[in-house]
Amino acid sequence: MKAIFLSDAHLRSAADDNYQDLLSLLKQQHDLDALFLLGDIFEFWLGYEYLVFSAYLPLLDQLRRLKEGGTKLFYVEGNHDFTIGPYFRDTLGCTVITEQALIHWDSRNILICHGDLIHPSPAYLRLRKLWRSPLIKFLARLIHPDLVWRFGIWLSDKGQQKRSHHKQQDPTPWLQEFSTNAVTDACDLVICGHFHVPVFFQQHGREVIALGDWQTGRNYAQLLDGNISILTYPD
Repeated sequence: MKAIFLSDAHLRSAADDNYQDLLSLLKQQHDLDALFLLGDIFEFWLGYEYLVFSAYLPLLDQLRRLKEGGTKLFYVEGNHDFTIGPYFRDTLGCTVITEQALIHWDSRNILICHGDLIHPSPAYLRLRKLWRSPLIKFLARLIHPDLVWRFGIWLSDKGQQKRSHHKQQDPTPWLQEFSTNAVTDACDLVICGHFHVPVFFQQHGREVIALGDWQTGRNYAQLLDGNISILTYPD
């Protein structure tokens, strides 16, 4: 069996290189049993009941093609894409996970999550709760989606400017603590995104992976017949 795990593509426009490379990777997957999207695939996504943002139609169409070809889709919501909405669940038949889940796949017990809850600050937890609150859902129904899109991209730009002034930290100590204290003994593989730094180590008889990111590193993981590896597109 074959499965792919990727995260942190931060897609905006189909003209961008990271967007085109992701479409190319997915178009090559003629024998893919499962695709696990571990959050922040979109630069901004707020789910509506009857519409999607037009910038993401090329990717959504490719996901539909994979689903029709027999690929099972899983989506873990991140901190840029949340309240994924009926399109993923009803149209794509996607399993949507809001925080984390233990999935049995290809003889492995895999804990999948985005990673934003592994080492969060109190301020981030408050912001995360706000974005997923009934208030935001109510406001989204009142405000035109074009304005919601512009506001979401503006917030993303602000966050990107802030991150550009800080060096990415090695998340290994946080992942070791998470693997020790927060993971059930039944789990033999942990995979997350969020940290934008690829990490792969073994601890307590399980493999622990942070995917890196697709946006700049084109990192992803492949589970092939029970064996996991981190790859870089197009190598």
